[in-house]
Amino acid sequence: MTRFQMENNGEQIKKFVFGKQNTTEPAEKLEIVIPELLLPGYSFYTWPSAPILAWFLWERRLSLINKRVLELGAGTALPGILAAKCGAHVTLSDCTTLPKTLQHIQRCCRLNGLAPGKDIEVIGLTWGLFLDQIFQLGPVDLILGSDIFYDPSVFEEILVTVSFLLEANPQAKFLFAYQERSADWCIETLLKKWNLSCNKPSQAMSSPGAATAFARGVQKLFIGNLPWTVSTKELQGYFSKFGHVQSSNVIYDKTTGLSRGYGFIVFSTRDGYANATNKPYHTLEGRLLDVQPAAS
Repeated sequence: MTRFQMENNGEQIKKFVFGKQNTTEPAEKLEIVIPELLLPGYSFYTWPSAPILAWFLWERRLSLINKRVLELGAGTALPGILAAKCGAHVTLSDCTTLPKTLQHIQRCCRLNGLAPGKDIEVIGLTWGLFLDQIFQLGPVDLILGSDIFYDPSVFEEILVTVSFLLEANPQAKFLFAYQERSADWCIETLLKKWNLSCNKPSQAMSSPGAATAFARGVQKLFIGNLPWTVSTKELQGYFSKFGHVQSSNVIYDKTTGLSRGYGFIVFSTRDGYANATNKPYHTLEGRLLDVQPAAS
């Protein structure tokens, strides 16, 4: 159930009520209030899939207790806030370059009695960019996303981020809800590229699979600090001397067409992976590479 009221400053406060429906029995109930702003940008109002994902979590709330949860592209953070109120240790994230969005997430938390930095964490995390924030994340059991597949131009950035997180946390699951906006949009090719699979959410919180993408590769390396001029072929050529390379990818910005300065290598054997990781340092075109395991 959703209720709302309008504040004097133009802020709309929505109330989401979670509990048993169509029953006269005394039941546990949870109310979450979300402030929404009439501002340009995607992150200041609650998207249609957020209440659906939140309700899915509510019905499985006992399984959330003490789970380590990360919400990607949190926006107003309804699912993540619900998870925190149900006993999970939650980190909410949104784009690093949107400070007003991160401030708004903090306000959403405070209105629900959650102190950022104490009861819940709020961080900047940009899809497709491997900065300090993603490496400083602790272990994660569950990754959440509601309506983050809203623009095909960011699909790969989302999936490469999810792939990295799932390989670093092999026990984790990625649970997402989305609104179908075009029959022409598809992530199947990208799932194969990043060694992910996706299943229906029937048992997502109790068994492997279920509305969750998960990575299977165990010989993958993250290659950072790449010179912008290094191509996928050149990256593969360099690492092939350590062993057979199953796949290599330099990540490019879809708008500019320029390299983002990082990529991935997947070896077909553990020997190749070990040879590469045991080398004290790697350089390409005079630049020292940042080579790190992409799996724990």
